[in-house]
Amino acid sequence: MRNADVRVGLLGFGTVGQGLVQGINLQSKEISRRIGAPLKIERALVQDVKKKRPVSLPELSTDARDILEDPEIDIVVEVMGGEHPAYAYVKQALEQRKQVVTANKLLLALHGLEFKALARLTGTGLLYEGSVLGGIPILRTIQRGLCGDRVEQIEGIFNGTTNFILSRMYDLGEDYLTALRLAQEAGYAEADPTMDVSGFDAACKLVILSRECFKVDVCLEDVTISGIEHLDKRQIAREKKLGRIPKLIARAKPQKAAIRVGVEWLPDTDLLSRVAGVQNALSLRTLIVGELFWRGPGAGGLATGGAVLADVMEAAERVLMERDETF
Repeated sequence: MRNADVRVGLLGFGTVGQGLVQGINLQSKEISRRIGAPLKIERALVQDVKKKRPVSLPELSTDARDILEDPEIDIVVEVMGGEHPAYAYVKQALEQRKQVVTANKLLLALHGLEFKALARLTGTGLLYEGSVLGGIPILRTIQRGLCGDRVEQIEGIFNGTTNFILSRMYDLGEDYLTALRLAQEAGYAEADPTMDVSGFDAACKLVILSRECFKVDVCLEDVTISGIEHLDKRQIAREKKLGRIPKLIARAKPQKAAIRVGVEWLPDTDLLSRVAGVQNALSLRTLIVGELFWRGPGAGGLATGGAVLADVMEAAERVLMERDETF
């Protein structure tokens, strides 16, 4: 007879994976009480098992088969990022009817429609709260809290790296390269920041949100994208005198032609203009409720790890329900 634990395999054990483990360690008793069984990280896929990490696990592996082909693992959590090999791993996990949790916005923007269809076909779960706005729990709000309403417009700041850079340029008069270097030193930007500063990261998140809000098959090709690389401090200084604040804004309406990411110059009366540093924000306009606004940490191990943990707990509840039905 199987152990009563719900067992989890991690594909990737970087910042988000370690944040997930930290969250489980901090809340282990409460998690067990909420879902009705202990939650156990069985093992994690890494590139180097000997690498020293601030958060440790007893079982590490360099072979994805140790997770994907282990019948004792109930939930596969993909937090490795990138398109490949994550695409093959997530597809295999769904085909094997494992519950899947991912925070990979690129993967979902490119293949989310395929994965959702496969999850329906196999009768398993695909959860991805951590892929959009980090610690802001927006997908559950849209899927459940607004299920009787209709979203008519999305706008927001979806990338903390670019918001940090723009905040430094506006508030302190720094040039783009200096602000970018400081973002990299602080761990907010990758060594290759292209995905962030080009607007592509925000576009991936906007695609995922647009699908949820508008129930349309939006693809990345439908998004008009521009980034922040072209801005210089002289231009920002001129606009500052006019009371205009630069932000990388993601906007969407149900029509595919109205989906875009780019720099906008906002008056200081706009709520989005007051979102500084690495924070993210989202404003929705709905048919019934009207204007709604969220603001919070959009990146970081604990913030995104917390969103992933919520998905893992929901997946664990599904696992336990299926066990009850089996017996």
